[in-house]
Order: sequence, then C-alpha cells, then structure tokens
Amino acid sequence: MSIKDVQLASKWLTEADAILVTASNGLSISEGLNLFRHDDKLQQVLGDLAERYHFPNLLSAMGYPYENQLDYWRVMARIVEYYGYNYQSSQYMTRLKKMIGNKPYFVWTSNIDHHFNLAGFKNTFEIEGNWMDGICSAHPEQHGRTSLRTQLHEVYLKDQAGELSDADIPVCAECGAPLQFNMAGDDFQINDEQQRHFQKFLTDTRHKRLVVLELGIGARNQMIKAPSMQLIAANQQSRYITINQSEVVIPDQIAAQSVGFSSTIADAFKELADRRSYGAETQGPGHHQEKSSDADAQEQLMQKFFPYYMIDPGFRPNSRPLYLTIDKQHPSYLHTTKYGQSFMYDMGSTVRVHCFTTDGRYYQIRLGLDKAKGDVHAFYADPGTFVGIESLGDSFGVINTDVPDSDKGEIYVPRYKELLRVFPQQKEIIERLLLSE
Repeated sequence: MSIKDVQLASKWLTEADAILVTASNGLSISEGLNLFRHDDKLQQVLGDLAERYHFPNLLSAMGYPYENQLDYWRVMARIVEYYGYNYQSSQYMTRLKKMIGNKPYFVWTSNIDHHFNLAGFKNTFEIEGNWMDGICSAHPEQHGRTSLRTQLHEVYLKDQAGELSDADIPVCAECGAPLQFNMAGDDFQINDEQQRHFQKFLTDTRHKRLVVLELGIGARNQMIKAPSMQLIAANQQSRYITINQSEVVIPDQIAAQSVGFSSTIADAFKELADRRSYGAETQGPGHHQEKSSDADAQEQLMQKFFPYYMIDPGFRPNSRPLYLTIDKQHPSYLHTTKYGQSFMYDMGSTVRVHCFTTDGRYYQIRLGLDKAKGDVHAFYADPGTFVGIESLGDSFGVINTDVPDSDKGEIYVPRYKELLRVFPQQKEIIERLLLSE
C-alpha cells in the first residue's frame, strides 16, 4: 500500500483533459449482478424456472437451449426486470460522476446490463450490446436494432399474471419475425452511432492528457484491455489507472504511466476521493520489474512487426493467445506464420490481412463486421504464409491469433528480391509492408 500511489492517481484524474472509463464484470459484480454465482438471488430472480431447469447461474439461464421459447422470454424478462427495469443508480455510478465532473468522457464497456446508460451516462460504447436491445431473427442486418425495454416489461407483467402466450413474444416491426436479443453472437449488430462517437472521442483526445480508468476488467478480457493500453503506450501524456481485486496486470511498456489498485472498486474509489490510503494494495509507476536484456531484444523485434500486442498465457490450452492492435501509422509488417494460424477480429476498425503463400498465391482478407463489404470474423493461414496487416479505418483495429506454448518467439521475414520475383504485381504492397533496416 502507498499513499503516494493514491495521491498520484487522484492528481492524474484531477488534471486530466478527458477520462475514458473502461468496465467489465468486476463492476457489475460490485453492483450486485453476478452472472456466474449460484446463490439465493438466483431463486429470487428466476423463481420457479431456477428449479425447473436446475440453472447453476444466470449466465447458464441466458444461454440455455430452450425448446419452449416462452420460457426463454420468461427468463430474460425476469432478469432484465430485476437488474434493468428496476435499476437505481448505485454508489459506484454516483462516485464515478463526481470523478469525471465536467470533463469530456466516454464509457467503454463489455457489460450487457445497460447500467451506465440507466445511471445517466450519455457517452457510452457497449461493445457486446445490451439485453434491452433486440434485432430481427430473420433479417438482423437489414431491419436494424430496436429497444426491448417496454416489451420485456410487458412480458414480465403477463408472466407474473399467468397470462403469457406465444402471441406476446416480441416481433420485428418490419417483417413480423420473432425478435432476438442483440448481444455478442453471430447476428450481433454493433451500435454504429456509439462506435462513431467513440472513435471521434479517441481522435479528439489523441494528443491530450487522457486518463483511462479501468474498472474490474480481468487479464483475460483483452477485448478492451489491450487496445486501451495501446492508447496509453501511444501517448506519453496519457495515464492508466486500473482497479481489479487480486489481479492487477500492468505491462512494462506503460508501467511508468500507470497506477494499479488490487482492491474492491469501493475501496479504491474511497481512497481516490479522499486522497488517503486505507490499506488497499497499490502498484505505482516505480514497481514494475526490469526485463532481462534478452527480453528487451525480443520486445524490440516484436515491436517492429506489431505496434502493440499482448500475450495472455494459459487462456487457451497449449497455446498463447496474441492480441494485436493495428492503426494507420503502425501496420504489422510481413512475417511468416510458422505453424499456421487462425486470425480473428475483436473490435474497432476493419483490418486488411495480406497473405503471400509458399505456392505463389496472393490473397487478402478483410477482418471486421461489415458483411456487405466482404468482412469476415476469422480465417486460417497455412504454415509458411507471409502475413502483413493494416487498418482500413481512421481508428485502430484489434485482432487476435495464437502461437504454440513451445514457440520460442523467432520471427521470420521474407527477402525483398525473392518475394518481388514471385509476386511482381504486388510490388507496392511488398515495399509498403516489408521491413527495411
């Protein structure tokens, strides 16, 4: 614990030009919403359905393959009624508003509970949607999103009265097909307006004193954590404050700009507000470990190819997931896929992956969300393929891949003359994405 760390973090918030709040399950759990826990509240929320289906937790109830769709809507209506329709702004939201004050801000969250919006935050980007939004099950892209808040409340009331029937299942206003929830999945439709405003916020604060205040995001949730750390790494004026009980992860690249609280959000908020230490364990700018010279050399080599990356050890068996953040100024240079790799889109701008195969084929893949433009969410590159990645948007894009645990980290690059001889029509791409010493 260190009062200096607390006072420094509080000073950063006070002097910030803008604040980016990032949040995941840790904040929801602090507010009393735990999708993973089996406790008395499960029975309180779901009633007879908890016993009928023997749900271990709310997440299982939301993902259960119901044969009776009425039971699915009963489950969702009861959850949203309890945690959404009756939601009252918590102490965390109140304290967060005080921290932000009148500064420009944005909230970037993977939580689906919609609590930030219900608490009065206007500038939000719900990257995995929320359980109050619906989309057409037959035409999810063409018929757009629709609010389910009122309809879910009506389903709940009829359910409680024992009057719910198939005719009460919400349907698309365009075609009459049943609606489904617009949350992460194959048919998920990102909120374009939220994303557009968020990208403008990032552009406007690119060279300002931006503070990222991270609330309850575990090390394995790289969807938000990795690109937000990239923001810090790219701007020496920016600062990073992370709050996550028993799991503070701060890479060496941004350690000098970071303070971590290994504590509850409530304890950290109290310390930040009072500028005093009450015993929360902190990790300040001087606490990071120095890397060995070998690690430094490897890091420098990797940075030539990937402008920002994070590896999450142990997330996938026998492999190390690698998260890459790509923007206009920092493409991933041409390098080989030694073992063959799958590449998957995570978030942000669409990226183009250039592929040069060992049998003389060149092709490119768009990783993103816009299917109308040929975007795909994932693809596999055969072993030996040379791959280079660049952003197609004004902001950054995040993709992930993985390497085997046994990989020693060597990176192989093609020779310019040999690559140009086989692929003369791609000269411009080769010259742009081939690393030159």
